[in-house]
Amino acid sequence: MKRILSLLLIAFLLVPVVGMAQNKAKFGHLDRSEVFKAMPGMDTVQKKLYALQSELQSTGEEMQKEFQTKYQDLQNSAATMSPAVLRVKEDELKAMYVRIQEFAQNMETELQTKQVEMLQPFQDKLLAAIAEVAKAGGYAYIFDSSTLTYYDAGDDITAKVKAKLGIK
Repeated sequence: MKRILSLLLIAFLLVPVVGMAQNKAKFGHLDRSEVFKAMPGMDTVQKKLYALQSELQSTGEEMQKEFQTKYQDLQNSAATMSPAVLRVKEDELKAMYVRIQEFAQNMETELQTKQVEMLQPFQDKLLAAIAEVAKAGGYAYIFDSSTLTYYDAGDDITAKVKAKLGIK
């Protein structure tokens, strides 16, 4: 019985100590998007992504113009066509419309895939720098300040992460 009481007493004494240890955790925050945009090489990646997007959009617009032209031609000459020829022309237009829709979907997927591929090394560098700054500063938590609605405590480590990445 004395042993049980001793264990309970020790347990009750340890609870506040654990709670105090948790209250002393350091919190930090940074504006991740600000740092990400300022990373060396990001402007080049953004230009490449924009060029790819422009190329794909241009191709899509050309496809749409060709569709519109063929549609107008069909509208203008439908009255003089035989029903069999008209059906063939309509089927061609339907097939072209489907290709345009598929191109639009593929374009979006290609852009997203390329974006992930090109930005991943930057994401990895940023996360590594945040982890280094957090460990060096003894931070238990680092938050992205762009997603926080309110914060009154914690250190802004944006400048430290930028310095770690060589950004001024």
